[in-house]
Amino acid sequence: MHTTSMLDTETNTPPYFTLQEVVRKSGLSEDTLRYYERIGLLDKVQRDKSSGHRRYTTADVQNIEALACLRTTGMSIEDMRTYFALLKDGKAAADQQLALFEGQKNALEQEIARKQEHLRYLEHKVAFWKAVQSGDDAKVKEISEITSGLAKQLITKER
Repeated sequence: MHTTSMLDTETNTPPYFTLQEVVRKSGLSEDTLRYYERIGLLDKVQRDKSSGHRRYTTADVQNIEALACLRTTGMSIEDMRTYFALLKDGKAAADQQLALFEGQKNALEQEIARKQEHLRYLEHKVAFWKAVQSGDDAKVKEISEITSGLAKQLITKER
């Protein structure tokens, strides 16, 4: 059956998506989708009566796409579970949802800041080796001192 946004005209049932279609739509692997279902992050997925294959509804796919996005932000499984549990409470859980997403935003901002420091270190290493390549000994010495200080900062922060 080809999935569409309308009811299947032969069976008058909502469309479904196969596991492979959901993998393509979400970017999550089959193993990840099965894992999320096994740990209860996703509701039990309907199965085709004759083949036993998973059949995802449009609502399932929307939840999976949300999970895929949350996962890319580095959100923990426990926080994703909290998010979906709070969804059921709607507006009454807005304060909790806000706190959850502000916390994730702050964590991501900190990670970006760390990555920017790593990038700055690598940029100086590139400049160092270009100076070595061109024979600019004064520049080599200058950049070497800078990268040494950056390296110490990175090592200290990573502890």
